[in-house]
Amino acid sequence: MVRSAAATAGADVLLLCCLCGSYSVAPSTCDSIAELRRQIQVVGADHVIFLDEVPFKLNEAEDHTLVVPGQQPIIEVAENTTYAPRYDMIAACTHTQTFPPIIFTPADRAALGVSGITQKMFVKYIQDVLAQACGALDRYPLYLVLDRASIHNEAKILEAFHDNGCQELVAVWKMPPRAAKRMSPLDNALFHHWKQAVRKRGMVTEQNVVTWMADEWNNLLSRLLRSQYRHCGLVRWHDVYFDCPRPAAHKHGS
Repeated sequence: MVRSAAATAGADVLLLCCLCGSYSVAPSTCDSIAELRRQIQVVGADHVIFLDEVPFKLNEAEDHTLVVPGQQPIIEVAENTTYAPRYDMIAACTHTQTFPPIIFTPADRAALGVSGITQKMFVKYIQDVLAQACGALDRYPLYLVLDRASIHNEAKILEAFHDNGCQELVAVWKMPPRAAKRMSPLDNALFHHWKQAVRKRGMVTEQNVVTWMADEWNNLLSRLLRSQYRHCGLVRWHDVYFDCPRPAAHKHGS
């Protein structure tokens, strides 16, 4: 038995399979993802930048460890409560390199009177850091891919790039709703690799967290970036429907 879980016009439609309890994506969602993948493949992965925000909490730790037989499997953290301090990072990458991130501490957010990253903070990162870094690539044209968060205003983003040294950025592309886990190298799974690298350095504290977050992002290897672009179906000749959850039912291209 299948019933509709969301039916707003133009929105991503999820189907709930009551027999197995799993979610299946509607054919139109796969088509939207495939269309953006085609656009990226045509222009070339080297010309496409992904940009997003990611939180890191002090209570995060490695999800596995080695212990001596008979000892308790304990990982030490500076903070182990649900309300551990949160550090927000805005970061971007191309097919082969990362760009310098910006990290907002709890004190930064308190000084700004905000609880999270706002549109103004997002645009300021582009103005102060990303536009010049992208302009230094000397690569034309460039395309920016984002999710549909309300702080991602296309007009303001383009203006920030063009007014701050990067005329090469010609368009901002938004991913379909709920598509980031399927087609964003950041969500699938550069941010995961980055968090693991930070955790492996040892106990994360207020004194070292910002430095470690920035260092590990800047040190991500180009081969890892390329592998994540491939994993998301963004390189040429890759099947744009390769991760369709129900190919027999959707019949894409038939």
